Amino acid sequence: MRVTEQAQFNRTVSTIKRNYSEMEASQTRLSTGQRVQYPHQNVTATINSIYYKTRMSSVDRYQNNIVDGKERLSVAHDSMSAITEALNRARDLAVQGANSTYGADDRAKMAMEVEEMIERIYDISKTQSKGEFVFSGTSIKTAPFRAFYGHDEKAGRSIIKSVMYEGDGNPQNREIENGQLINVATPGNYAFWGTDMEIISTTDASAYVAAENQDIMIDDMVINIKQGDNIETIVQRINDANGNVSASIGDLKGGQKVIQLKTGTPHKILLQDLAGGTVLQDIGLVRVGAANTPENNYEPSALVTGKSVFESLIYLRDAMLNDDVRAIGSEALGYIDSSLDNVATVQANASSKVTRLDMGYTSFEDQKLAIEEALAKNENIDYAEEIVNFNMWQYAHNASLQTAGRLLGRTLMDYLR
Repeated sequence: MRVTEQAQFNRTVSTIKRNYSEMEASQTRLSTGQRVQYPHQNVTATINSIYYKTRMSSVDRYQNNIVDGKERLSVAHDSMSAITEALNRARDLAVQGANSTYGADDRAKMAMEVEEMIERIYDISKTQSKGEFVFSGTSIKTAPFRAFYGHDEKAGRSIIKSVMYEGDGNPQNREIENGQLINVATPGNYAFWGTDMEIISTTDASAYVAAENQDIMIDDMVINIKQGDNIETIVQRINDANGNVSASIGDLKGGQKVIQLKTGTPHKILLQDLAGGTVLQDIGLVRVGAANTPENNYEPSALVTGKSVFESLIYLRDAMLNDDVRAIGSEALGYIDSSLDNVATVQANASSKVTRLDMGYTSFEDQKLAIEEALAKNENIDYAEEIVNFNMWQYAHNASLQTAGRLLGRTLMDYLR
């Protein structure tokens, strides 16, 4: 193939442009420290960078969720320790009060100290984290309990007569990994409960049939009731939900059937008819007209057993005020022991979740180091290598200029020699 002057010129200029372009690109990489300036320069590296940065953002979000959840659980854990301390003191007083060597005046003084323990635990129930009540479930702006005071002749002053739970039992889930949720709630209907609870309806449900599809809520479980369901089917649906409440059918006189609910772990059962439903009202568990208020909405005729931590202490205090030695040494002491066991269980549950969150946080720290290393390797240049690369292209560029000077500087006389 014949090589013309024009072809030689074009090839030389092309070489100069290519060498200059590579030298300029190398200089840009040296000034920015980045391997890729524009996505089209290296599509694979660009995709990898997007993945690493997205994963890093996710890890940061998960760690923030872990920190938030750990703080709430740690506050709850410490509060449980304070409750345990108060209950242990109340137990010591119960043991003393059951001793026949003490008189009525002594027990009255003990009762006032128990009252102080009730006040102390009531104060603990209002513990907050970041301005949100810890023991209210998802009702974080509502104090979990309300105390009702009344004057007592034997005490000679106003004391707490009852304490009502006003929170809910809904979970507070935090995502700690893709698709992995952990409930960081410590609702008061669990944390401040002392004994197992049972609710027995006194309404005959032997002929009950659901008129339409409806939903009911028991604690945090939504249970679908279908049109045509009878009491046996409703009981089965509740049990199939695998919650902390089991259902059964009891018999009244004359073959009447009533529904019974019982806790698997000590807590106050929260009941609610959803979206205008009436199932729980119809079968005698929820007060008519109170379907959508799950706190303290039990049907008055239903038989309810079980005591909260507050009720256990109130029972002990009143037994002391009444100088009832038998009640102090039997029922009251038993309620306190059950309360201590349940508080310990709630505290252990919070502790295990804190441990899990700590392990997750540490794992994410290791992941972040690996991601940062991979991202740096994917995006950042090796300066020593790039300087060598720049010098190579600079040398090639200078050489191409010198060569062009010799070739393109020729005249007709050079060919006539």
